[in-house]
Amino acid sequence: MTASTAGSAPARQPVRYRPTVFPDRKTLVETRADGTMLLRCATPPADLTQCGLADFLPRWARQRGQLPAFRQRDDQGAWRALSWAELWQQVQAVGAALLEMGLGPDRPLMLLSGNSIEQAVLLLAAEYVGVPTAPVSPAYSLVSQDFSRLRGVAELVTPAAIFVQASAPFAKAIAALHLEAPVITVDNAGAGQMSWAALATTELTPTRLARVAAAHAAVRPEQTARIFFTSGSTGTPKGVALTYRNLSAVATYYADTYAALAERQPVFLCWLPWHHGLGGLLNLSRTIVLGGTHHIDDGRPLPGHFNRTVRNLREISPDIFTSVPSAWTMLAAELERDPQLARSLFANAVNFSYGGASLSRDVWDRIHRAAEATVGERIAFCSGLACTETSGMGIFRCGPSEQTGNVGVPMPGCEVKLVPLESGDGRYEIRMKGPFVFKGYVKRPDLTAAAFDDEGYFCLGDAVCLADPADPAQGMTFAGRVVEDFKLANGTWVRTGAVRLTLVEQCAPLIDDAVVCGHDRDFLAALAWPNLAACRKLAPELAEADADTLVRHPIVVNAICERLRSGCAGASMNIRRVLLMAEPPSIDANEIADKGYINQATTRARRAHLVEALFHPDPAPHVAGAS
Repeated sequence: MTASTAGSAPARQPVRYRPTVFPDRKTLVETRADGTMLLRCATPPADLTQCGLADFLPRWARQRGQLPAFRQRDDQGAWRALSWAELWQQVQAVGAALLEMGLGPDRPLMLLSGNSIEQAVLLLAAEYVGVPTAPVSPAYSLVSQDFSRLRGVAELVTPAAIFVQASAPFAKAIAALHLEAPVITVDNAGAGQMSWAALATTELTPTRLARVAAAHAAVRPEQTARIFFTSGSTGTPKGVALTYRNLSAVATYYADTYAALAERQPVFLCWLPWHHGLGGLLNLSRTIVLGGTHHIDDGRPLPGHFNRTVRNLREISPDIFTSVPSAWTMLAAELERDPQLARSLFANAVNFSYGGASLSRDVWDRIHRAAEATVGERIAFCSGLACTETSGMGIFRCGPSEQTGNVGVPMPGCEVKLVPLESGDGRYEIRMKGPFVFKGYVKRPDLTAAAFDDEGYFCLGDAVCLADPADPAQGMTFAGRVVEDFKLANGTWVRTGAVRLTLVEQCAPLIDDAVVCGHDRDFLAALAWPNLAACRKLAPELAEADADTLVRHPIVVNAICERLRSGCAGASMNIRRVLLMAEPPSIDANEIADKGYINQATTRARRAHLVEALFHPDPAPHVAGAS
């Protein structure tokens, strides 16, 4: 036995990652005397002749005409498809119909329902002929009880037409709007509504084709192409007007950065909603620009719905799979017990990505272990930092990293400004400038002016840290929302985002999300929503317990207490008490964005009585950690 092996552990093998398709790029860094840093990509944006997304359709209709552009399951569970040739044909037909309805640059279209092949056609058709579209969260129509958010959106947009996938589910919402605008319906059009079939089969006469071509030629880069509405994670939704120049910047990024994928027909599967920038602009653009096949996932990262995503992933092997951290958490458990799912997910993936929140180290490691066990190598997790106002563009981590939460460096065309925060803990407020930044909030010049600093940088309201303070080009890590941070009574700054993530990991899998409390208090506490399935598994007698019983049951409370005692963070990170809540977050009260992000301040205000219970000198027995 040699000296190198006697009594010692075997040498750790280097981590092997599957190659990604990203080109190598250099980041330029400038540091000012006040500590502010400016970062930009040394590579300028590529030149692109297309103005937006719909301009790519003729090319793919010629080159991949009979191949599927979109696929979606029908009511019987079978995949239905729309080819690239059919897509281009329908885009022109629907575009002609929209013009005949009188829609145009000042007469927009509002979409109330979720992702569908028909909605994809409509978005592209409207864009092609210069009609602004306003995709709205279906929750504003289907979950909301008072339709106040929907009416607020309609007041901002003043739609000239409305689109829904089916008439009946949206009937009450449409009636609540009191609009004279025509309603376009795919399934079971009601009296006076326009049938989607009639629009999609509009005869393309020479006169109509000429009118479509003229409308497209008249489009200017500064025109509004799409209106998104902020998720409401830190306030009420605002209308974000994105221009054709913004859409072109997104298309340029994908055409350049993912050029290697365009050589084949990449495959995607995505559930992310099209009324948000990540799903409706980035992931939709990715398919259109690269000529891929976009499978509309009918699943969601929710109990009773995620099984559909799992079913789809067993059949579809995506080149890139993007989702929110909660979905990756659920997927990790499925991969560990389902070899067929693992083989399908890892078969062709060049990278994974996530957005909307931070991904826990536990989930990160479990996904990597599953990949190594299945295909012998890891798939790089990529993530970035952007927002609706930046068209989903900004900074992005392109390659493999052993550090979770690294959101990368500026994309080509992006200039980042890092302003040191007064907390003095190495965090910076991040601001951005570039061709992808929006032109302003709809009908709110006051908010638009307040959103930019005196040098024209858009203020995201987010904080970041340098992954390596000695080398800013190594990327940044997300450090929470600036507006969510607060001080304890002793003046210690609390990084709410980091504390929330630490608590969720510490109590895994018993809680799904939390609201951090402690402004001007002596210690930190939290309101939290339990993972009901995990809590029921703690003991046989809990198997059938409802939410009201679980949040007060001693077995559950004691399990949370044990996890709290395992914490070893400092005063600004350690949660001392947790109060579980049975009532889910309310979308009408703006406690939760429909993509799942909790509005911390609003929830604390609405549930002030529970916050007081957390900090009561003699707390109730169901307050975990109170003893």
